[in-house]
Amino acid sequence: MARAVGRPIKPGADLLLNDDEKPAYIRLHDIGRERRPRPLQEFLNDVGGLMLSAEAPAVASFVAGKVLQRLLKTGKVRPEGGPLPGAPEGLDDVIGHLAKSGRKYEAIASQFHSLADKLLWRRGRSGPFASLNFGNTHSHAVVVGPGGLEERADLRVGVIYMDRYTRFPDHVQTQPRAFLLFSPAEICLGDSQWFSAATGTVFANDAGQSFAIRCTARPLLAVWCQVERET
Repeated sequence: MARAVGRPIKPGADLLLNDDEKPAYIRLHDIGRERRPRPLQEFLNDVGGLMLSAEAPAVASFVAGKVLQRLLKTGKVRPEGGPLPGAPEGLDDVIGHLAKSGRKYEAIASQFHSLADKLLWRRGRSGPFASLNFGNTHSHAVVVGPGGLEERADLRVGVIYMDRYTRFPDHVQTQPRAFLLFSPAEICLGDSQWFSAATGTVFANDAGQSFAIRCTARPLLAVWCQVERET
C-alpha cells in the first residue's frame, strides 16, 4: 500500500507517546536514591548489551548509550500493588518464542516475563494505514519513564506488542529512538522501502521521520528507548 509523503508534523503525531497524564515530578535529589529491582536492572543491562553490541548500527548504539548513561541513576520506583490492566493475551507465546531464539535471549525472556504483569499496558490511538482491528490487537507499555515501573521524565524505555497480522499506524517520532526486536517484523523508516528484520535486529529512527512496523504469522514484541527532549 502506498504511503503518504511529506505530511507536516503535528503535535501528538508520535503515537507511542499517548500519555494519559503528565509524568510525576521527580526532584533532582531523589534521583539515584532508590535501588532498582533486580529483574528490572538485569533486563536493562541485557537489552543495553544487545543495543551496544558490535553488530548494532552506530546510530542506534549512540541513542541507547545516552539512555544507559542516564540509567546509571534510578528514578522513582513504583511500589507494587493495586489493580493493573492485564498483559496482552498472546504475550506468553511471543516470550516463549524469544526464549527459544538463542542463549542470549533466554535470560531476557525470563526477565521480561517477570515484569510484564507489573506494566501499565495501554491501547494507543489509530492512524494512517493501521490494521482495521488495530484497537484490539496491540498494546504498548513504558518500562522506565512516564507511567513506568520506574517513574522519571528524562528518558523512556518502552515495549510494543502486536497480535499476528497487525500493522502499527505510520507515525512521526519526536525524538531519535533505538529499537530492539524480540520477534521478526517488517519495518519502514521514512521514505525507504519495507524490509524484513529478524529477532535481535537493532535499528534506529530519527526525530521528525515517519516510522511504520508490521508483523505477519508471529506476534510482535519489541523494546525501544529514547532520551526525552532537553529542558
